[in-house]
Amino acid sequence: MATTIVTKTYFEDLGRIAESNAKSAQESTRIATDYWVASRERNSKLARDITRTLTESMRRQTDANEELTSRIFEILEERDEAHKRFFGQWTEAFASVPFDYARQTIREAEKSADSGVTTSANWGFPIAGYDELSVEEISGRLDTLSEAQIRQVRDYERRTKNRKSLMEEFERKLKVVS
Repeated sequence: MATTIVTKTYFEDLGRIAESNAKSAQESTRIATDYWVASRERNSKLARDITRTLTESMRRQTDANEELTSRIFEILEERDEAHKRFFGQWTEAFASVPFDYARQTIREAEKSADSGVTTSANWGFPIAGYDELSVEEISGRLDTLSEAQIRQVRDYERRTKNRKSLMEEFERKLKVVS
C-alpha cells in the first residue's frame, strides 16, 4: 500500500509541477509578447520621430537655402546696379571728349589757317595714321606741329603705347617750342 500512495502522491506532484510550468510558460509568453509589442510601438514612434525631425530639418535647411539664394541675387542685382551707375558716369564723363577734340580741331584749324599750317583731317588729331607710324616717322612730323598739338600727341601716346623714346622726344620739342 505504501507504494500505491507514493505513486499517487508522486503523480499528483508531477501534475502540479506540470501545471506550474505551463502557467510559467504562459506568463513568460505573455511577458515576451507584451515586451515585443511595446518594443515595436517604441520603435515605430522612434522611427516617426526621426522621420519628422529629418523632415523638419530638411524643410528648415531648404528655407535657409532659399533665403541665402535670394540674398545672393539681391547682392548681385545691387552690384549690377552699381556697375551700371559707375559705367554710366564714366560714359557721361567721356561722352564730351570727342566734342572737345572737335572744338580743339576747329580752334587749331583757325590758328593754322591764319599761320598757313594745315591741320590733319583725322578728327582733329594732328598726325594722320598715327597708330600705324613708326617712332622715326612720328618724330619727323613733330617739327610741323604747334605746342598744343605736340601736347595732344604726347598725351595720346602716353594713354596708348607710351614709348619712352617718343615721350623723351615730345619733352625735347616742348622745351624748344616754349
